[in-house]
Amino acid sequence: MKPSASALLGGAAPQSDRPQQALVRLLDELGSVLLQMSQCAYTAKPLPGVSGSIGEHVRHVLDHVAAFTKARPQGVLTYDSRERGTPVETDPGAALRAILRLKAVLSDLDGATLHSPVAVMSIVERGRPPMVVWSTINRELAFVISHTIHHQALIAALLAIGDGDVPEAFGVAPSTPPLTHS
Repeated sequence: MKPSASALLGGAAPQSDRPQQALVRLLDELGSVLLQMSQCAYTAKPLPGVSGSIGEHVRHVLDHVAAFTKARPQGVLTYDSRERGTPVETDPGAALRAILRLKAVLSDLDGATLHSPVAVMSIVERGRPPMVVWSTINRELAFVISHTIHHQALIAALLAIGDGDVPEAFGVAPSTPPLTHS
């Protein structure tokens, strides 16, 4: 369903009053996958030259969600300050605990905060100063949701390579038409 011009220009749009629940659902899906995964599968790097183990992708996703949860109206948000080599990369239990903490913070977000402006600072070229652009916290929520789905797709591919079980819609964007089996 296409939004109306009125909705695009700030009129009432038919949306959930808690859009962060989409991200909470993605974190639930990720947690379900982690609960079924062995430690070995979590840390394996099955393809040489391909970036990251499942654990490294999970850490990357959770870093972005954590950065988003720290966004404050009129503040500065950056996704570039990430710490690699944390226990979340090697311990599915640490990842599950981080997911629970992040879900609690997401559940506390209010609608007024989501519509607030925020400056987003991003490194777009090595050796150059970061770029700063204005966004809204809601727009950044949409970005983090899309980013999470993208990395879930990468995790699904790594699971498939390792003969792991991949839930049917895991890592599939909501805009992707359902597969029809003939």
